[in-house]
Amino acid sequence: MQLDGTVVIVTGAASGLGRATSELLATHGARIIGVDRDPGGLERLQESIPGAVVVEADITSPDDVANLLRHAGEVGHIGVLVNCAGGGIQPHRTVDRAGRPADLEPWRGVIELNLIAAYDLTRQIGSAMAAAEPEGHSRGVIIHVSSIAALDGSQGMSSYVASKGALTPLVHSLARDLAPLGIRVMAVAPGVFATPAFDALPESVRERRAKDYVYPERAGAPEEFARLVQHIIENDYLNGDCIRIDAGMRLHQ
Repeated sequence: MQLDGTVVIVTGAASGLGRATSELLATHGARIIGVDRDPGGLERLQESIPGAVVVEADITSPDDVANLLRHAGEVGHIGVLVNCAGGGIQPHRTVDRAGRPADLEPWRGVIELNLIAAYDLTRQIGSAMAAAEPEGHSRGVIIHVSSIAALDGSQGMSSYVASKGALTPLVHSLARDLAPLGIRVMAVAPGVFATPAFDALPESVRERRAKDYVYPERAGAPEEFARLVQHIIENDYLNGDCIRIDAGMRLHQ
């Protein structure tokens, strides 16, 4: 799929990987619709991308997603969704050292944000994509963000691991569901990237992760993630899979 003139929805667009993706795709002619819950971050995004449309929305609300589609319809047919919104990376133990079980509701909330919302975005935006005239045989591309923490089973992050890990088989199933409509579905699993979410982790966690670097021995730049997203959009033979981008890192705990 060609980016020039294509309407691209990016969730989690106010900062980090979502903002870098929005900015890079815009330089290639994409018409960006940035979605986030942070109005200040959306305002800064709009300043950095002239012509971008921003929508303040909570992706865990089906009504907010439906409202997003109404805004997008005013811009044009949606060609791409890049779902960077997510959360739940703060460490927690299933049973703490005193033997107390973790609270269930925060765990349930992370599943709602990282997994159920991903499915809702796919079904609602996929339906909108299906209504468009195909570009060749292609009507759209949907990309969800997983994590190597999920693929490697990182310690102390069970809700995040479960929700992000489920995206890998999910995108394969969704790709099969949407193939007759000419819509591809992929996932990307980033390693450690220099984003506000990583910076907010306890210093002890960041130091532990630094020991897992292979090469380059540094956190990834958000622009490096964005370039992979661009390639997935433009390479029509990528479908139904999850690609790691982690400089060889494997999380051992």
